[in-house]
Amino acid sequence: MRLIAGHSLRGRLLAFLLAAIFLAALMQGAIAYRGALVQTDEIFDYQLQRIALSLSNGNPLFSTGPDGGLLDDPAARDLIIQIWTPDGVRLFRSTPKLVLPDRVVLGFSTVEAEGATYRMYSLEAPLQIIQVAQDVRVRTSMARSLALRTIWPIAAMAPLLMLVVWWVVSHSLMPVDRARRQVAARQADDLSPVSESGLPDEVRPLVHELNLLLDRVRQAFAAQQQFVGDAAHELRSPLAALKLQLQFLQRSDDEASRQVAIGRLGAGIERATRLVEQLLSLARQEAPGMQFATVDLADVVRTALTDVLPQARARGIDIGMEGASGARVTGQGEALALLVRNLLDNAVKYAPASGRVDIGLASDERGATLDVDDDGPGIPPSERGRVFDRFYRSHSADTPGSGLGLAIVKAIAGRHGATVELLDSPLGGLRVRVRFPPPPT
Repeated sequence: MRLIAGHSLRGRLLAFLLAAIFLAALMQGAIAYRGALVQTDEIFDYQLQRIALSLSNGNPLFSTGPDGGLLDDPAARDLIIQIWTPDGVRLFRSTPKLVLPDRVVLGFSTVEAEGATYRMYSLEAPLQIIQVAQDVRVRTSMARSLALRTIWPIAAMAPLLMLVVWWVVSHSLMPVDRARRQVAARQADDLSPVSESGLPDEVRPLVHELNLLLDRVRQAFAAQQQFVGDAAHELRSPLAALKLQLQFLQRSDDEASRQVAIGRLGAGIERATRLVEQLLSLARQEAPGMQFATVDLADVVRTALTDVLPQARARGIDIGMEGASGARVTGQGEALALLVRNLLDNAVKYAPASGRVDIGLASDERGATLDVDDDGPGIPPSERGRVFDRFYRSHSADTPGSGLGLAIVKAIAGRHGATVELLDSPLGGLRVRVRFPPPPT
């Protein structure tokens, strides 16, 4: 079993927790050692002072009776005692091989002798100076022993702590492993949400965002499947008509019939080409990644007019435009031009010959408004909710079309945060009103 892995959350948690335990043990040991050293210093300093005072009061160093001497205590056998006269003559030395300096300050001091450090207490008594010293290594050794006694229980429990930490981390990450197995066991077309039950608070937002992404992907796939199915259904009829016209053309013997068939074939090809172009336009509007900028809506309308004017002139349609030239919206210029072009194309198509189409622009603090009016037959209120569906054509319309124009308008408006309304026009036909939100400040 690998506890530590370079990119494993479990491994990192285990590594950090075990390192924290290890560092805590070291810190506890350091604190214990420091505390033990302070305590041993206090105890041994008191011992040095007590022995010096006892000597100054005339107590013997070694046993002379039932009470024993000062150095008979095992705890005092590592002490070094020197007695000097005030003029520097040594009267006594407990260790023949070691001589400590005689000229030191009274009280506690630290001295160096023969490569070692000693803690010394000097006391001035009548006619003599008493020095009691101890090697510092005795104190550090005892402090180290006390610190090890403190650390030992932690060290003994370290394997158990490691198992507990491993169990806690593994148990805490079980919901994450369950979610991982759930995703790994799925088929490629399974886009159902991943269960969020039991997940830690730190992981649940990630899984929630993943479910939102899966939902968007599912909707995109559903839209794509619907698009492909609708496109195949709608292309079947014009392609079948083209095939029939081609067969009729092949069987025609006289030139007049052939010309009629060629004309119908060209018209069929034009309708099929128009349908494909609208399908591609609709697919582009539903794809992500559109880049927005501030656009002058009047410029967009003028751009769309240049594409529609030849068709309008051929049918004698009078197109007028009025309104604010400073109507600015946030959007993608080409997409907005396609929206206006589809509105104008529908208006020109359904207006009667020598009819009228009006374009109105308005702008205020609530945003910009685009109105396109025509004097055609309009759309009954009962059908206005359905004409935005793909390939839907009003039963009252006798003009050929694909039924994609308003679906494209609805898709583009939705991408721009705009709304589309179908109203009665003052001209007697239909008014299409598109309301755009104000540009961000």
